[in-house]
Amino acid sequence: MSLPIAEMRFNGPWWADYIQGMIIRDFSRYADVVKKRLLPVFDKIGEEAEEFANKKYQEYAAHLDTSEADQYDAEAYYTDKALDEGVAYQDTLVAMYFTTLSLFTAGLFHLLEQHSIELYLEILDHHGIEEVKLGHVTEWLRSSLSIDVRSFKCWDVIDELRLVANSVKHGEGRSAQDLRVRRPDLFVVPAYRNGLSAPQLRPNRVRKPLFGEDLYLTVVDFDRYCEGVLSFWAELSDAMRATRL
Repeated sequence: MSLPIAEMRFNGPWWADYIQGMIIRDFSRYADVVKKRLLPVFDKIGEEAEEFANKKYQEYAAHLDTSEADQYDAEAYYTDKALDEGVAYQDTLVAMYFTTLSLFTAGLFHLLEQHSIELYLEILDHHGIEEVKLGHVTEWLRSSLSIDVRSFKCWDVIDELRLVANSVKHGEGRSAQDLRVRRPDLFVVPAYRNGLSAPQLRPNRVRKPLFGEDLYLTVVDFDRYCEGVLSFWAELSDAMRATRL
């Protein structure tokens, strides 16, 4: 698909500025919205769960008949039932927290793919509808511009992000297996990662990462991947600025 260098419109400094002004801006906003607008909805999970349990108890208590001798047994039963439902609701909220982090972390990688492909097509002034993958772009950068993105300082983080995205999307598979070797901690609930009161855990099959199970990303992980992606674009911008054809 690549056009010969002679037919290609390429101005390294111009494209470097394009990356700085357009692409890096998008990723910065993406990270900012996730961290400041989306994740804060989970800041008061405990309070929400308690409120949910109280509401359930009030619903059940409305049916109690105070004239019956066994009302106290019924009240105790409904109290326990409401508490159980509150705990279950809290578990769901926690699962959705991990789901949200997983979804937007996976989205971060796919956005990297989409921006890379779009940049490639813009540089080549190509508007066809053929399928283009990230591998096509990285190979073109290497062969046509002598830019080897795999040598970037951030590449290990980018490749790890790829494994995370694939694991989130597909569950158990080759990517999850490779990710276990690199980051076994991601498969352990954060509260157990420091060994405090942690049971002997064997890696679970990644079954439902899109319901907050088996793969547990944190805000620290998300920040690290965001920083890696921003570093990728900064390094690519610098490399393009230095490229002379």
